[in-house]
Amino acid sequence: MCAICGWLNFNKDLHEKQDRFKEMLELMSCRGKDNTGFYFDKSVMLGHKRLAIVDLENGNQPMYYKDYIIVYNGELYNTNDVKNDLVDKGYTFDTTSDTEVILKGYAEYQEKILEKLEGIFAIGIYNKKTKEMFLARDRFGVKPLYYCNKDGNFIFASMIRAILKSEVVKPYLSKEALGELLALRSF
Repeated sequence: MCAICGWLNFNKDLHEKQDRFKEMLELMSCRGKDNTGFYFDKSVMLGHKRLAIVDLENGNQPMYYKDYIIVYNGELYNTNDVKNDLVDKGYTFDTTSDTEVILKGYAEYQEKILEKLEGIFAIGIYNKKTKEMFLARDRFGVKPLYYCNKDGNFIFASMIRAILKSEVVKPYLSKEALGELLALRSF
């Protein structure tokens, strides 16, 4: 289990929010204590809490390739198949991490990489050149990925409490939501 987090705002300088972002990521420490990694620029903050299982030395994130930066939580079941396909296309790999396979697969196939992936995952890939953020989950939604888009802020995380820590969005419980919660016994 790992945790991913991101905050994008192309209308404001996010440097003043870096400490808050670190607190957001720290709230998800229960999902991974082996490594914490960050990417910061003026408009984008990405973070990752890692529970190291594969490639303990080289699998830390965010991971970079050309203009792409990935934060990833999950397990890819067909890593070798996707990797061999990319090797046939001329790609080389520096790690044995499935993160690198997904990142380079995205560089090759863009969003169509999802058609090739078998596993459970939540992925965030930022393109520094085009200033686009790609988010995806596995088909069954096993790995959590929450997001909000408010007032020019786009925030995503593996846990809702991290998004709430941003203070961009305030928690509230409507009567309708309470009714659904009680009817479904989702507590």
